[in-house]
Amino acid sequence: MRTNLQNVCGISVCNPCNLDEDYLRFTLNYAIEHGFNHLQIIGPIHNPIRGNVDGMVKLRKYARFNDEKDTAYIEKCFSIVNEICEKAKKHGIRTYMWHHELDLPTEFGSAYPEVLNSFGDIEVSHPLVKDFLEHKIKDFFAEYPNMDGIILTLHETKIPILKLKDQKLNPNERLLYVIKTLFDACKECGKELVVRSFASMEEDCKKMAKACREISEDLIVMDKWTQFDWSLTMPHNPFLKTIKESPLLIETDIFGEYFGKGWLPIMLKEHIAEKLAYCNSCSPLGYVSRIDRAGEHPFGDVNEVNLIIMNAHLSNKNVEEEVQRFFNGKYGDSVGAEIYSIMSETEELHKKIFYINGYYFHQQSFFPQVNHSKNHFYFEMMRKEHHLASGEWFIPKNWMRGSLTSLQQTKADAVEQSLSLLSRIQALQDVLSEDNYNKLHQKFLNLVFAARLWKELLNVFIFYVSYFEENISENMLYATLENLIAIDSEGKALLGEDFYGICGWRMDAREHGEKNSAKAPIERVTNFVQAIKECFKIEKETFTSIQSLYAYDYVICGGGTEGHSIQKEVNFSDTLIHNNKLCRIAGSLLGADFTRVNAHGWFGYTLKIRPNSKNTIRIHLGSLSTQIDLFIRYGDQKQKVHFNKQEEEMTLTYNETKNEDTLYIEFSRISSHTPCVYSIIVE
Repeated sequence: MRTNLQNVCGISVCNPCNLDEDYLRFTLNYAIEHGFNHLQIIGPIHNPIRGNVDGMVKLRKYARFNDEKDTAYIEKCFSIVNEICEKAKKHGIRTYMWHHELDLPTEFGSAYPEVLNSFGDIEVSHPLVKDFLEHKIKDFFAEYPNMDGIILTLHETKIPILKLKDQKLNPNERLLYVIKTLFDACKECGKELVVRSFASMEEDCKKMAKACREISEDLIVMDKWTQFDWSLTMPHNPFLKTIKESPLLIETDIFGEYFGKGWLPIMLKEHIAEKLAYCNSCSPLGYVSRIDRAGEHPFGDVNEVNLIIMNAHLSNKNVEEEVQRFFNGKYGDSVGAEIYSIMSETEELHKKIFYINGYYFHQQSFFPQVNHSKNHFYFEMMRKEHHLASGEWFIPKNWMRGSLTSLQQTKADAVEQSLSLLSRIQALQDVLSEDNYNKLHQKFLNLVFAARLWKELLNVFIFYVSYFEENISENMLYATLENLIAIDSEGKALLGEDFYGICGWRMDAREHGEKNSAKAPIERVTNFVQAIKECFKIEKETFTSIQSLYAYDYVICGGGTEGHSIQKEVNFSDTLIHNNKLCRIAGSLLGADFTRVNAHGWFGYTLKIRPNSKNTIRIHLGSLSTQIDLFIRYGDQKQKVHFNKQEEEMTLTYNETKNEDTLYIEFSRISSHTPCVYSIIVE
């Protein structure tokens, strides 16, 4: 087995934004100075033009697709990346570029219609696909000869190979086929391929690990140290223990992609130590840490302490001494210990603010959208009898909510604790430099506003659900929505564009290379409040209408009260208002732009039915385009549905003969016409 990557101490940078010459030079020099030996460059991986290897190179054999590319950005990448790789090589630092597959040109199917299957999707095993992938890799390494390899991800792609239907190869065979194609192409160029697994679903990880083992004992697997994404409370990644026959590289996040994105103060001393203790038992080659997000980074900031902690562990230095040295060196011997003490409370405080008994409770550190809140069950978890049975991300096994009063008290405690930490920072104003004080004050003031906003956010979900379950006054909901607006306005007045509540606008601008952009702020809180009001109004009217009918059971799809043990495709089952009605769609609005996959997305509900009886089920369907196409599966039956219209109400008859009192009904997308479901009523 290969040994040249033993003891990896790495960082990944430019996550996920356009490559910045000055920042790349800075981080490389930082890596050299602090003894890092491995550098991964992420780049704008989700940008359809500039992302991945495809966005960095002009194609040769397939030059017909070069008009889809950003020539200026390619020239910029060619200049800075080759400069970085050449310098890194001189200092013994290996360099890698992130790449997602399948990432084919937008017009690939139009240019070569023979590669499309009956669903209008790419047939992965078609020889033209293989030929394109091989030549793309060779073109890339011809232009970047000092790059050591590629970090391959097979998720979040234009064409998600595990989710395709009507393929000649099953999912296992598809993984093996694509990974081997890329592995062989890299090997022919004398380069490495590292396969980045996706620590979410056990089934997917097993498929990935099996494919890698079959291809080569030298094929490195990189996986996260947390299961799912970068949560502070989820369990260790259990799949690391299963990667025994492949070299293992472990990916970490020590910046805060899901806990502040650098805008809030956090010291991950306990988190890093706990994760390393577990991961070291898996005998990895080493670690690669994400150190930035969307143009924000920790350098010159109090959160740089997390790089110091990680590096101390990997360099076998005394962590406590290194942390003390950092705080004393940055803030002075007289106040370093006090700032260290203040920062020591931040990791647990983040958990109080952003989590509910270990449940991930926000949107990648942002104030969430209503769609995100519904897709992650924030309404459902406030019900008297909550059912979180979807297998969705971030839900701990056997999760127990506890009382609503205890949840509210935890959020109130977080507000008080954040205010206390802010006052301690304010007491240091006269002994800190103006720059250090302003940076600390901004971070801790934002922490206070985050605590206050999430305290009210919890109440929104509680009062919304309580209106329908306990008939409490809707005035309680509207009052807490007004509180959100008031807190948001106060934050904007005090912090301006540095207010955490609107931070998304600046990140979005930097992600797309628009420094000093005059782009208007994303009004996250205002938009959320407006969307809640619209959803509540429609759901109240629909609820009243259904209550007037004789319904044995029902679901208002896409509502805050839909419940019914909903199961769904991860990130591919959005909720929205369509034709002035709430609905859930089999697919994703973002996915409609991000991917070119037609037959993707599903969701289902478990409804009550009468056992040993004939059950009539009315389903109100719609479409985001001109026709309705979907599969409906219920019991042991599956029905293909097609209507040449945008809206239709259909009736199913289900004869229950097994003395069962529930029925699972599933809706699957089967064409480019995205179906939506408004309501389901069991009569």
